[in-house]
Amino acid sequence: MYKHEKKKPEQDHRQDHERELAGPFFAVLFLLTLVAFLLPLRPETSLRERRKLREFPQFSVQTLLSGDYFDDITAWFSDTFPGREKMLEVADRIDSLHGLMRYEVAMTDSNTADDSAELDALLEEAEAAAAVRPETPVTPRPEPAPADEIVDHPAEVPEEENAEEITEEETEDPNMEIEDWTGLDGEEEMRMYGDLVVVDGVAMSRMGFEKTVSDHHAQLMNQAGDALAEQGIRFFNIPVPTSISVLLSSEMLKEMGTADQGKTLRYMFAQENDNVYKVNAFNNLVAHNTEYLYFYSDHHWTARGAYYAYEEFCHTAGFEPVPLSEYSELNMGKFIGSYSYSVATKLKEDEMIAYVPPGNISMEIPNYPKATTVIVDETEELPNAKYNCFINGDNQVTTITNEDLPDAPDCLVIKDSFGNPFVVYLTQHYHRVIVLDYRKNFKPVTSYAEKYGVQDVILVQSIGVSQSKNAQLLLDNLMK
Repeated sequence: MYKHEKKKPEQDHRQDHERELAGPFFAVLFLLTLVAFLLPLRPETSLRERRKLREFPQFSVQTLLSGDYFDDITAWFSDTFPGREKMLEVADRIDSLHGLMRYEVAMTDSNTADDSAELDALLEEAEAAAAVRPETPVTPRPEPAPADEIVDHPAEVPEEENAEEITEEETEDPNMEIEDWTGLDGEEEMRMYGDLVVVDGVAMSRMGFEKTVSDHHAQLMNQAGDALAEQGIRFFNIPVPTSISVLLSSEMLKEMGTADQGKTLRYMFAQENDNVYKVNAFNNLVAHNTEYLYFYSDHHWTARGAYYAYEEFCHTAGFEPVPLSEYSELNMGKFIGSYSYSVATKLKEDEMIAYVPPGNISMEIPNYPKATTVIVDETEELPNAKYNCFINGDNQVTTITNEDLPDAPDCLVIKDSFGNPFVVYLTQHYHRVIVLDYRKNFKPVTSYAEKYGVQDVILVQSIGVSQSKNAQLLLDNLMK
C-alpha cells in the first residue's frame, strides 16, 4: 500500500506532461483545419501538373441524392488544399532518395503551364541544325534463316480467330509529324489524381517536357554511340513512349497541356549524331492505338505494344520482322497494375498476354536456376506480379541463347522494365541476347560490350527516363 501511494505522484506528473504535449498538437491541427477552409488561400491552377484544379461543385437535388455531391466536395477539398503543391514536391524528393520513382514516369519541373510552344520552337531549331549533317546509311547484319526453316510453326489458328493479325503498314518516315489522331477523349469519364489521370477507365501518368534534361540525354547517347563506333559496334537508342501520348486523342492531349512525346522524341533525335541509330516507335504505336498496347492499370506497355516498337527496330537495323503469327500466344489471366492502388476510380480489367517465340531458346539468370524460358508462365501467381513473366522480371544480368541461330550476331540490351517484353522478339535475330538492367550496372557500356563480344548494343527505356534528372544520374557513368 505504501509503495503504491509513493508512485502516484509520478504517474500524475507523467499525465500532466502528456497533456502539455497534446495541447500544442491539437492547436496546430485546429489551425490547419481553419486554413484548409479559407477559400482565398485555395489555389485555382497547378503549374506542377499543368492543369486547372477542381472547382467547388454546384448543388443539385440529383447529385445530392446520388451521393456525387459530397464525393465531389471531397475531391475538391483534396485537390485545392493550400500548400498541396509543396507537399507533393516534398513527397517526390523523399521518394527520389530511394532511386527511381515508383512509376518511372513523372511530371517534370517547368515554369510554364504548357510546354508545347517552347517545344515547337526548340524542335524547329534542332531539326534545322540536323538537316545540314550528312547521314550514314545503316549496314544491315546478316539475316538468319527464316523461322519456318528452323522450327515448327505453332498450331494454325482458324481464320476467324486470327482477325486481329498484325499487318505491317508501310510508312515513309517514322519521324514524320502526326498532327491529329483519334484516341481516348474522356467522353465516358476523366478524373485527376495528382500526376495520374484516368480517362475512360485507363490510368495514365502525365508527363511534361524538360529541355535541360533532354539535351543531357542526347549528349549521353552521342557519347555512347561514338565510343562504341570506335569498336565497330552499332548503338541503337529506343525511347519507349508512354501510354498517355499514344492512347489519348491529339485534341485531348492538347487540352491537358501534356507534352507531345512524338515531338519530344524528334527533338532529342535531332541532336543525336549518326553513330546513334534512332528508333522512333511513336508513329507506329499511334497508328495502332485502338489495340491493347498499354495496360489500363499500369504504366507498362503490353507485349503487343512492344511488338510495334520491335517492328521499327527491325527497319532501322536491317532485319525482317517476324510476324506475330509465328509466336504462340499465352494468356495468363487477370493482371492488376500499380496504378490500381493509386486511384479511386474503377479501371478496365487487364489481362497478361505474352507471345512465346519460336526456336530452341534458353535463358540463364544467376541465382535463378529455374528461370530457363524467356516467357515464364505466371498464370498461378498473384495478379499484381504477372509482369514478371517477361524474362523473369528485372535482374542484373540475363543471358538468352537461340541455338537455332549459331551464326547470327550477339547483342547487348541495356534496359529498364519496359525492355522486358521487347527483348523477347530479339531472339529471332541474334544468337545471344545479353540483358543488363541499367539500374543495377554502372560500368561503361564499352567495357560490357567488349566483355560479351557483341556486335550491337540496344538501349530500351521509358521516355520518362529522358525527362527525369534522377534517372540521368544512373546513365552518366554507363553511357561511355
